[in-house]
Amino acid sequence: MGNKIDFINWQKIKNPVYKYKRWSVKDACMEYKDGIFYLFYSAFYWDRWKIRSHIIEVTTQDWISFSEPILHLNGKKDGWTGLCSPNISKINNTYYLTFNSWGGWHPNKRTNNLFYIQSQDLRSWSRMKQIAKNLTEEIEVIDIAITYANNKFYVIWKQEHDQTGKTTKVTYIGTCHDLDDKCELIEDGRPKFILKTGKESDKIHENYQFIKIDGDWYLLSTDYTPHRPYLYKMGGSNNGKQNSDWLLWKDGYELKVPEENFNTNHRSNASFLADWREYKDNGYFYLLYAGRTEGWTHAHRGNNKLGLARSNDLENWHIH
Repeated sequence: MGNKIDFINWQKIKNPVYKYKRWSVKDACMEYKDGIFYLFYSAFYWDRWKIRSHIIEVTTQDWISFSEPILHLNGKKDGWTGLCSPNISKINNTYYLTFNSWGGWHPNKRTNNLFYIQSQDLRSWSRMKQIAKNLTEEIEVIDIAITYANNKFYVIWKQEHDQTGKTTKVTYIGTCHDLDDKCELIEDGRPKFILKTGKESDKIHENYQFIKIDGDWYLLSTDYTPHRPYLYKMGGSNNGKQNSDWLLWKDGYELKVPEENFNTNHRSNASFLADWREYKDNGYFYLLYAGRTEGWTHAHRGNNKLGLARSNDLENWHIH
């Protein structure tokens, strides 16, 4: 359990809470274990005459000082231009970090693929393994997230065209009993996103996160434009016990964080939500997100830095 007084000393931290030299840092996620916060993110920077994306892990105890990278993956030896968009999940006391390859130029001429590594301690990680290869091998796919329910894994991702080959940007959800086995789409695989207004969202969805809050399943998604976090509640009638429940997400609304000097262009891109109320810090949820002031540097990712906001009701978000 966290310290009742200074789990996070909110009066001392200031946004952007994290930036690194000349890197663009985004797609961040986080985990807390034994007094240490673990951050994972995509880092876009010049590497041997090209912008390459790397997956980085750092730690902090106070959100003021951070370690140097303790995990630094780029996929170069396997022919990828980079790796990016990490998402962390704790399942049955094992931590899974999922991500996608970025850019082609693979010796086997593969498109972007989906991967995971796993760890028991958030420091020592297994080798990369591919997920849902049977469904995604020849399709450009990104932004994978996973969770576990009903004795199987639920897997969500974004791909550049649908199963018929039509060029579009589509969300798919499938299941697999083991991440190394074949996955199957749930029905046609395409979930519906319904806003609080009752209207179906016409936005493109990406950068997903499954999260269970007070016994109910939710899905956090970046909906763009303008790349803002939207939180949806599972709309199925069986609270996730039936596969079809995972194809309907309702009551979606934006998690609105304040604009500051570092996020005047993209305010809250690729967010990650942590329910840390159990740690007695006055019952807060925390939202980690990327902000930028321009979108032309770092292979058009912009000068992203990370911000942190908190809320006790998932409606009103505060910064210090």
